[in-house]
Amino acid sequence: MRVKIRAAHPEDAKAVSKMIREELGIPVSASDTAQQLAKLCVSPRHRIFAAVVDDLVVGFLHACDYDSVALTEPMKLVTAMAVSRSYRRVGIGTALLRRAERWAAESGAAGIRLEAGVMQGEAQAFLTACGYTAEQKEYRMQRLLDDKA
Repeated sequence: MRVKIRAAHPEDAKAVSKMIREELGIPVSASDTAQQLAKLCVSPRHRIFAAVVDDLVVGFLHACDYDSVALTEPMKLVTAMAVSRSYRRVGIGTALLRRAERWAAESGAAGIRLEAGVMQGEAQAFLTACGYTAEQKEYRMQRLLDDKA
């Protein structure tokens, strides 16, 4: 199986939104994903990579600039990553991470952080095998703003 890692584009929205729903458990439509891809793919602060096998998008990774007053050097942040279940354990996730790492190095970033919340099991084992280490247990929290806020 030959895997190609390339820049994602809005035409990948159907495949990407399906992975976001099925692999990440986030309800999102293909049209919303297409709008986000159209916006983010042209931003110099973002990179969305697609893993393609036989013209089929089977994985993706979204990374962006990550600057913080708590850090002394710029980093990149992986905000989302998924590989279709039937294409796991063949190196696609690793290839996506390595491509993001290459972008980070080329742009002068000191490293990559992952927005992974509390990770367990297969995902944690995969990232550890790729050389990533947990800094601390984190809980991702959010508050959605609406008209009543």
